[in-house]
Amino acid sequence: MAKLPYVKEYTDDCGIRRRYFRRKGYKGGPLPGPIGSSEFLEAYQAFMAGKPAPLARARDAAGTFGSLISSYYAWTEFTNLKPNSKRLYRYALEPVRTKHGHRALATMTRENLIAVIEKIGEKAPGMANLTRAVLQKMLKCALERNAIRVNPLAQKVTAYKIGTRHTWTDDELDQFEKRWPLGTRQRLAYALLFYTGQRGGDVVRMRRKDIAGGRITVTQEKTGVELKIKIHPDLARAFKAGPTKGLNLIGDEHGRPIQRAALTGLIRAAVKDAGLPAKCVAHGLRKAMLRTMAEGGASAKRLAAVSGHKTTKELDRYTAAADQQTLADDGIASMPIRK
Repeated sequence: MAKLPYVKEYTDDCGIRRRYFRRKGYKGGPLPGPIGSSEFLEAYQAFMAGKPAPLARARDAAGTFGSLISSYYAWTEFTNLKPNSKRLYRYALEPVRTKHGHRALATMTRENLIAVIEKIGEKAPGMANLTRAVLQKMLKCALERNAIRVNPLAQKVTAYKIGTRHTWTDDELDQFEKRWPLGTRQRLAYALLFYTGQRGGDVVRMRRKDIAGGRITVTQEKTGVELKIKIHPDLARAFKAGPTKGLNLIGDEHGRPIQRAALTGLIRAAVKDAGLPAKCVAHGLRKAMLRTMAEGGASAKRLAAVSGHKTTKELDRYTAAADQQTLADDGIASMPIRK
């Protein structure tokens, strides 16, 4: 359909496309649903007439599920979360609020909430698990605050079984590097993810001033842990080759800061162009670094010093896999050759 006037669009930190009605002298607000959908057009027409959008008004009315979600955002339990966690919680709750926020709290029974989760799970099991976990936390908090009388998700709700993120293999790393040589923005993004072993949200916040004494200082957004990561020679070569625009180590084409979703999208597009499978995602480079270090003999404690993990439970898997291969090789080599 033709582009509608007064509609402003942007992509939020979680990669979700948001649309708002903005017209001088008129009441504005969010436009729900896809462009052209009935709820989108209903809200747009209401704003054009100078009225509040019916759905936006209904989902925030007292006694609705939407009003509970809005209240949760103002509670200490939510405001105490780290910025990245807040974005993740909103990422899970906002789609539910858009579709079901107008419903009365009494109608959001266990059966109905499980149906909401399972509907999401039809296409996105991982998103369904996240929605389930966040709803459980919110409803537990609401019960403790007497905002609801019964927590419909107090009893265990079965999670979807999903695999772990793929760890890039050496062949996949080689294939990416062959397609994206030093000097490309894609190679710099890849090198930052792989040679620092940090999460995408921390990589996009790295600035040139954070480099000193051959190290990059990183304060992880998720854990609050401050790390000093030694710059690997291959990462130093990537820095030297550039691009070197802007204050951040990786930015957009003009050197402006980017969000994690943009970095993830950059790697996704580069992976496709390199002919690699879609399972080769940005976070898999962090895992590939830990795998490489473990195979080189690094202990779980050394891995944690780079990754920022507070416990070595997850990291033990990397060292165990590496140790298993080495020990198995040694074991086979110790067997005499029978003639």
